[in-house]
Amino acid sequence: MKILGIEVDEVNRQEAIEKISGWVGGKGSLKHVVTIYSEFLLAAEEDKDFRRAVEKADLVVPDGVGVLAAMEYGRRVNLYGSRIKCGMTVGGMGLRGELGEPVTGVWLFEELVRLAAEKDWKVFLLGGFGDTVERLARKLHVKGPTLDIGWDAGEPRLTFAKAKLGRVNRKNERVVEKINRYKPDLLMVAYGPVSQEKWIYENKKKLKVKVAIGVGGTFNEVLGEFARAPKWMEKRGLKAVWRLLVQPKRLPRIFRAMVVFPWRIYIDSCLRRNDE
Repeated sequence: MKILGIEVDEVNRQEAIEKISGWVGGKGSLKHVVTIYSEFLLAAEEDKDFRRAVEKADLVVPDGVGVLAAMEYGRRVNLYGSRIKCGMTVGGMGLRGELGEPVTGVWLFEELVRLAAEKDWKVFLLGGFGDTVERLARKLHVKGPTLDIGWDAGEPRLTFAKAKLGRVNRKNERVVEKINRYKPDLLMVAYGPVSQEKWIYENKKKLKVKVAIGVGGTFNEVLGEFARAPKWMEKRGLKAVWRLLVQPKRLPRIFRAMVVFPWRIYIDSCLRRNDE
């Protein structure tokens, strides 16, 4: 289903894992997985290079109840036509936890790492900067001693968020070479939202990897560096409210996720209706 012009795959957690597992067990070129949430969809409207990276991804999973709500809203508007009524219905479904489970980046990371230890997949962690990635790798080794894991903090000067594709800082040959020597099944990239997706897209043909996923702040979250939202809040789309409580500085981002994004979805539905 398309949300703000971006195709989002209608898959649940189990289906996403099955697809990724199939790619790891098969042959072929690198597969890029994007876990997309409301801020990503807004960013794709503002950054054409990021939009291209997302559009060329092999799997785009709904990371967040906001995205699930937008998908349900789109289905209902197509069936019933009443945008205001559909919006209220979907809002109620969200607050009751009836929109399903999003395929969040943190959940996907932890589940794939668990499967990697079980199935002897090789995992490479990239980014996080500083000693974050090393601390995470050691923690994962303690939890799963059989896990085959490599890591690198990456190049601190790599900044893709505002860079043009094809004109980005190319001081990452060392990083690419290290990854290729390791030949991982799974590459988890934590260069930050938008930057990591551009980096994967830009280096896709160079990397000897089966599946690459941008994981944002997952490394820090798995390390327990900030409190996770209670499951009941996540299920009801209130994770952003929790983040605001524990990280007030995120207010501008949360405003975009909880106010700007729903408004853009509504306006987009109006424009599409007028075009029909």
